[in-house]
Amino acid sequence: MASILIIDNEHPIRKDIYTFLTRDGYDIRTTFNGAEGIELAITNDFEFVMIEQKLSDYDGLKVLQSIKQVKPETVCFIIASEPCYEIAVEAANLGACSYVPKPLSYEGLSFHLSKGAKHRQLYIEARNLRRERYNNLLELSREKSMFKTVLNSINGGVLVINSDGALVYFNNASLVNLNLDNLEPGEPILKKLPPQIIKQVSEYILADKFTSKVSEIELEIIPNNKLYIQSVCSHIPRNNDNFSGVVLVTRNITQKREIEQVKSQFVSMVAHELKSPLVAVEGFLQILQNPEIKLTDEKKDEFIKRSSERVKSLFQLVNDLLDISRMDKKEKYRELEVINFLEVVQSTVNLFELEFKKKNILVKINADEKIPMIKAERLEISRIVSNLFSNAIKYNKTDGEIIISLFGNENYLNFSIEDKGIGIKDTDKPKVFQEFFRALNKQTRNVSGTGLGLTIVKRIVESYHGKINFESEYGTGTKFNVKLPIFKN
Repeated sequence: MASILIIDNEHPIRKDIYTFLTRDGYDIRTTFNGAEGIELAITNDFEFVMIEQKLSDYDGLKVLQSIKQVKPETVCFIIASEPCYEIAVEAANLGACSYVPKPLSYEGLSFHLSKGAKHRQLYIEARNLRRERYNNLLELSREKSMFKTVLNSINGGVLVINSDGALVYFNNASLVNLNLDNLEPGEPILKKLPPQIIKQVSEYILADKFTSKVSEIELEIIPNNKLYIQSVCSHIPRNNDNFSGVVLVTRNITQKREIEQVKSQFVSMVAHELKSPLVAVEGFLQILQNPEIKLTDEKKDEFIKRSSERVKSLFQLVNDLLDISRMDKKEKYRELEVINFLEVVQSTVNLFELEFKKKNILVKINADEKIPMIKAERLEISRIVSNLFSNAIKYNKTDGEIIISLFGNENYLNFSIEDKGIGIKDTDKPKVFQEFFRALNKQTRNVSGTGLGLTIVKRIVESYHGKINFESEYGTGTKFNVKLPIFKN
């Protein structure tokens, strides 16, 4: 049964209320003191508290206010010996359920308690609804926060648009992909989108019913291939054949487009490089096979020799392409060993001796007394040296000079090859390490090569965590500098 606290400094009143209500089974406690009444009400869970308006130590309204601040669900009544309209209003404002005038009767108390019970029940229900609403809002807020976190963490841009064309949601990536500064939920979004996307989205918004079909387009957002995106649009289903809007997902494919472009250019260059020697060989063979063309034995030998040279250049090109492919895929197997770099240099110079002597080129080797060792595959190191040395011969002048320098420091072996040849034009310098690049001018017209040598050299050097650069002045010469990590036993 419900519990009641009676705070009244008149003993007869406390006794009367006790007598009236115990017959109905209420659990009753009494006190004549306002301070004790506040303490009892706060530390216990009384359903009802009856407070005398004028207590010996406290004003009844003060007691009411103190209890309601801590126990708002407790139903309080003010009992008044001298009822006053203004006090009744103030009591109601402080949270009193009723203002009960004396003398008290059983019927009167029963009526006020019944009214108070309904008041308490309504308060508890309202409080529970508020808590449930708060918890639901909290859960909704957590879900929304989680949803927002997930969408903002993905690379793709996401736009949610309702059936009226208003923006419902967007993530940060969508601003970047569409090159927009800001968006506001609720604003008409179509006018801010590129024309191709407006057309794409409109087809879905104006549709009569839901479709599972997905639309996908690619478009340029910032000219000159600075920003290229893929836009994917689909309906958001609601029920039956209806839809609530569309979702637009954008993805930055600029890098993909660049790779495709480079790949296309690469294939085109490879085809061109393969076609040129094949055309030449075919021409020589047709001449040799034509019975109407009378050739001397000397001329036939020359054509056969030139065809052989062209075929060799094709083999070299194919081998270079295979090496580049293996490096890209990191499939190349290496047999590492400790290498004396000076020995590789001297071996390479001896190998090309006939070629540089034909042009009367002077070769100088400047090396420290103690050259640090490196750990690498000998064939790859030989390729670095032979490629750079071969270029120094090819692009040198008659009676020119090649200076090879070798020295070590704490971490690197430093190797350089300098020629006094034709040099490289400033416009060609950024392209030196590109695939198939060969400087074209009257001085290089008759120089053979695949255009892949320096590309391979750079990749080999960098695969050992080394560095390569060059200095060149057109008409004066070129110097290539290579740094390779030394082997520390």
